[in-house]
Amino acid sequence: MKTFSSRPARIAALVLRMALGLFFIVSAILKLVAIDEFEIYLFSFNVLQLNAAFLFARLVIIAELLVGIGLLANIWNKFVDTCALLMLVVFSVFLCYAALIGRTDSCHCMGPLISIDPVRSLLKNAVLIVLLLVSMGSRPWKWRPRWFVWLPVVLAPVVTVFILSAPDNWLFGPSDELYDAEMFKQSVADDGDLAQLHLDEGRHVVAFLSPGCSFCRMADEKLTYICRRDGLDSAAFVYLLPSTDSIQSTLSLDSVSFLRPGYRVPVMSFLKITYGQRPMVFLLDDGNVKATFHYRNIDEHRIDSFLRNEDEDR
Repeated sequence: MKTFSSRPARIAALVLRMALGLFFIVSAILKLVAIDEFEIYLFSFNVLQLNAAFLFARLVIIAELLVGIGLLANIWNKFVDTCALLMLVVFSVFLCYAALIGRTDSCHCMGPLISIDPVRSLLKNAVLIVLLLVSMGSRPWKWRPRWFVWLPVVLAPVVTVFILSAPDNWLFGPSDELYDAEMFKQSVADDGDLAQLHLDEGRHVVAFLSPGCSFCRMADEKLTYICRRDGLDSAAFVYLLPSTDSIQSTLSLDSVSFLRPGYRVPVMSFLKITYGQRPMVFLLDDGNVKATFHYRNIDEHRIDSFLRNEDEDR
């Protein structure tokens, strides 16, 4: 596209270009602030494995940051414009897919700040593409930085994103969470608080969750999408919620994605078993705990192989 001939038009195009750059940068920062929700959103499409969703979410954020910086710098315009346009087209294709399969939840393009469904986000992208095409009329700066200038600028977003928010699977490997093993064993026994659930028979994924806890909600979402993506039996997932009432099957009013009704258990038993930690996830084989997870180190492969009886540890 040819540059504008008049000075006011060129200045207006440059201002528009820099505004678009700021928009990309702000969008990336908002995603980074709410990276947990963005990861789960990508994972929810049952295409990426959980660990891959961790990495891909950060690559999207880095790409937005680099495009935003390129627009602000107003150099190498042809290359930057191509990258920005390609990114918007790819995002739009993804949003079309989300809309076609009936997704109406927020696409997380602006993080938690603004909730936009895929259809409205498509309209937003259409406007951004038009503005980007108009901004191509600005003239790039004549200055061309040497590699020792632009290389650190390119690497900075990559390093910053992974330092501020390293993927969970990089930081949190398999671990044994602290819990009261003796009390839990007593609770699942024939005369225990959890006897009605028959957790001493077969294999189960038992999650101690607390209504109103944001990390418990996200743990629930992770388990939900693991179950759906890997085609697991939802009956093997048992949710335990603290209650002052006796044990009963009931839905939590604070959950929108529970696989099954959450069983309310005496609050003191809940707190003593978990030492007050939540969420806490157990892999239970005939009443014996084989592995424990907190929210960050939930392992999709371990859960899948465990419920399919393909793990080596029996």
